[in-house]
Amino acid sequence: MKKFLNSFKQIVGSQNMITDPFDLKPLNQDWQRFYQGKSELAVTPTSTKMVSEVLQFCNQNNIKVVPQGGNTSFVGGATPVQDELILSLKKMNNILEFDTTTSIVTAESGVILQSLNDYLQAYRYQMPWDLGARGSCQLGGNIATNAGGLNVVRNGPLRNYVMGLEVVLPNGKVLNLMNKNRKDNTGTDLKQLFIGSEGTLGIITQANVLCSPIPEQRQVFFLELNDFDEVIYLLRSAKQFEQLGAFELMEGRILKRCLPFNGQLKAPFEFKEDKYYVLIEICGQQIELEYYFERLLKHTEQIVFNQNESELQTMWRWRESVPENLHKMGHVLTYDLSIPPDKFEWFAEQVYYGRKGPYNAFYGHLGDGNIHYNIIFDSVEEMHKEQQRVEEKIITLTKNLYGSISAEHGVGQLKRHYMQVQKGKDTFKYMQTLKELFDPNNILNPEKLL
Repeated sequence: MKKFLNSFKQIVGSQNMITDPFDLKPLNQDWQRFYQGKSELAVTPTSTKMVSEVLQFCNQNNIKVVPQGGNTSFVGGATPVQDELILSLKKMNNILEFDTTTSIVTAESGVILQSLNDYLQAYRYQMPWDLGARGSCQLGGNIATNAGGLNVVRNGPLRNYVMGLEVVLPNGKVLNLMNKNRKDNTGTDLKQLFIGSEGTLGIITQANVLCSPIPEQRQVFFLELNDFDEVIYLLRSAKQFEQLGAFELMEGRILKRCLPFNGQLKAPFEFKEDKYYVLIEICGQQIELEYYFERLLKHTEQIVFNQNESELQTMWRWRESVPENLHKMGHVLTYDLSIPPDKFEWFAEQVYYGRKGPYNAFYGHLGDGNIHYNIIFDSVEEMHKEQQRVEEKIITLTKNLYGSISAEHGVGQLKRHYMQVQKGKDTFKYMQTLKELFDPNNILNPEKLL
């Protein structure tokens, strides 16, 4: 890579290059510190033109490229495998326009999700998806991974809200798919190919996104349930409520083990290891919220609800802190799966390791069937020793339930070897054909997804 330094300097300028090993270290690691790249150079272009020129040069010289946004991937999707060039979008962080007539925001791909929400708040709008990593994840990465998150129950998947994209192809050609029309019935919707492609077909540089009005009132209920049957009964009841915003499930033993890591964060009540805890968010009018609260009281006596915005954020913090806290307990294998909600407990029991030795835990977005299954090990060596056996069992169980091995985290490096099993031979072959069509030299995000 060093022999190309002057060429990249001419394209992006020395101020948009990172060569210091200390500064490169966090860019070479994934969020979980599970994967470690060897990149000696990162570029931080400030325009679509720069991205185009970088990719054109890389394609001509067979230089592999890893697009990187906020680097919050759980599957190593934005981490170099070897010494690829890192192309960071962090400097392309301009919010270009919000159209109050169409409710569509236009922004560059390096804008942080929280920054978009802060900007939109003045218009009483918000982004239609929300993630725990909102303070560091970026728009382009969200779209490239078709990120899920906390609002899927209410709003549906991210791809439904992307109206248009600007994408730079591996050969440097800029594909203008920008569009601010809610309706466009003119043939194949090419932008959908790039949503969820994890940066393997092109690099997203701009997007048009349909935004959601901020709800007039949000109410969060945090409650304790005795067993999983009660959880499922409550879920079925909650789904009948039109304004259901979120239905999150946590095991009591997870929350209890998280207590030492949450500092001054006040627990809503004493957590018990053998109980289940559910966080429900409802968006609606006061009379509707009172009616729903009365219905919840029939299921449990252990229930709290927020009286103000600060309390609402505290309750959500208990849910959002779980992934971070699990990684403080040891070395974690994390599996992000879609399976029928009523099979969550059964699934966990099939994979169960037992309370001695490795510790397993599950939580997740029960409302949309997304379970986060985690196994915590005391040592890296033990984790690597058990990983293949664990994954084969999880993949088999998930396939038998007609589920998905990736509900929202993507495939990246972690799950690429199971993609043919997940998709089937024919579908997988067509996905490979698409990759060969857009990227015949295989320079973009190699050894990811496929």
